[in-house]
Amino acid sequence: MTSKKKRRRHSGKPGRTISTTKILIVVATAVVAVALLVILNSNRSPTVKDLTYTTGITPEGEPYKGSPEAPLQLEEYSDFLCNHCGNFADTLGAISSDYVETGKVQIIFRNFAFLAPESIQAAQAAECALDQGPDKFWQYHDLLFANRGTGLSAYSKARLKAYARQIELDNTTFNKCLDSGAKAEEVQADLDTGKSQGVQSTPTWFLNGQIQVGALPEDELRQALDAQMPQGS
Repeated sequence: MTSKKKRRRHSGKPGRTISTTKILIVVATAVVAVALLVILNSNRSPTVKDLTYTTGITPEGEPYKGSPEAPLQLEEYSDFLCNHCGNFADTLGAISSDYVETGKVQIIFRNFAFLAPESIQAAQAAECALDQGPDKFWQYHDLLFANRGTGLSAYSKARLKAYARQIELDNTTFNKCLDSGAKAEEVQADLDTGKSQGVQSTPTWFLNGQIQVGALPEDELRQALDAQMPQGS
């Protein structure tokens, strides 16, 4: 019995060759599959982010991220064409894991579109994105700021529609909303509300109702939040 096993193990019979070939095919297929996944992931736009926080819409219709039960509420007035606003958006993103995702801070966004007609158009587009859900709004918000460096042309209708396709919004609905100017009154209402609260420039933000002007660096923003944070939060 032992000698037969040895002869079978060392023989060059076709059965052994076919088995090895099948194994090689399986391994090669797995390698190709992994490679395709790597390529697909690498081709994803770095500006389209997977959200890791709670999102929603306030009773007044404004988008927010972070728990509504958070001890600190940061209400931001912003213009998508404003470089300082973009920097502040980056800073808010940098502190998200420590403050927003942990339920310590809720961030509410309001448009204060006053710099140029393109600002108004971008704000209206963001409101159109909000119609398709708060998650889509925040992804669109990030894309708008990520592309502001190309100047006024970043917010042409053609590009605003391209950004909508990039985050897989319903194109027909979005384009109809943007082309019709359906969000003009909402954007103007945000501007009027901001002015009534003393907003004169962007970014202006309110931390639990206390007005703050300008984009703080990350370390200073953390200090400001920690100073206002209730003990034990």
